[in-house]
Amino acid sequence: MNILITGAGGFVAKHLIARLQQDNHHLMGIDVRTEGISKQVQAVELDLTQAHQTEMLIKDFKPQRIYHLAAQSSVSHSWDQPIDTFRANVFGAINLLQAVKNQAPECRVLAVCTAEEYRPADQDRAIGEDYPIFPQNPYAISKAAMDFFSLTYSKAYHMEVFVTRSFNHMGPGQSERFAASDFARQVARIEAGLAPPVIRVGNLGAYRDFLDVRDVVAAYQAILERGRRGLPYNVCSGKKTKIEQILNILIGLSSRSGQIKVDVDKKKFRPIDIASIYGDNSRLRKDTGWKPAYSIQTSLAHVLEWWRQTVKKEERSKK
Repeated sequence: MNILITGAGGFVAKHLIARLQQDNHHLMGIDVRTEGISKQVQAVELDLTQAHQTEMLIKDFKPQRIYHLAAQSSVSHSWDQPIDTFRANVFGAINLLQAVKNQAPECRVLAVCTAEEYRPADQDRAIGEDYPIFPQNPYAISKAAMDFFSLTYSKAYHMEVFVTRSFNHMGPGQSERFAASDFARQVARIEAGLAPPVIRVGNLGAYRDFLDVRDVVAAYQAILERGRRGLPYNVCSGKKTKIEQILNILIGLSSRSGQIKVDVDKKKFRPIDIASIYGDNSRLRKDTGWKPAYSIQTSLAHVLEWWRQTVKKEERSKK
């Protein structure tokens, strides 16, 4: 089967590729730069905002499955670069959908969107897919537009398009721009004697729904193969976790846990932050049979160990 992964050099894509490699598929990975793409896939340098190049690639490769992961995915960065965020996330998705409609209409497309699209919950409740959309930051606005375009193309052109509204995920290899990975990196550097025993943090009072990236990519595959087209699916654990708890677990896993102090840095706060977001994953479970395999403790232990090894490599390369 011909499978195309966009954003193939990214964090989630690397775990997805590792999963898909277990079967006998022809994998093509595209990104704006190819150096981060696994050597086990056919790597192509492509910017999806270039409509003609995108159409030609779909015409030549004739994918049967597309995992559309390419995005500017940092909320913080989206406040600094809202226009670039919208261009990458919306125009890129439209070009891809249009190319599939014209050149590979039978292809199944997974459009990965975000739970940041949802309106802040009026009360402490798990958010289902029927909850109102009301994005509160530039990244979420761009993803909501991509979400609606994807569902509209599915309905208007009878395309096999599937949409996820993915909640927070974490795992080995994630950028330090995201909270759990940021905390783990700081812990690893403290353990290595490269930083004083102080972790600098932003808002610890928010609640989020965290899922291991390996459970995330398993859900993506399940949706694309067994989901219902033209429907959004929450990809989430179904549980809320306070950011402070993530920090405390990581500190507890550290060899220097008794020495580490926490410094709250107001500069790390978002201009607008939502107090609590956690999801209802019952549609995903019912339609596909998916269920998570990793506990939050196991996932964080793997994140910390990845950063320990990464910090060691970084130090060896400096010598």
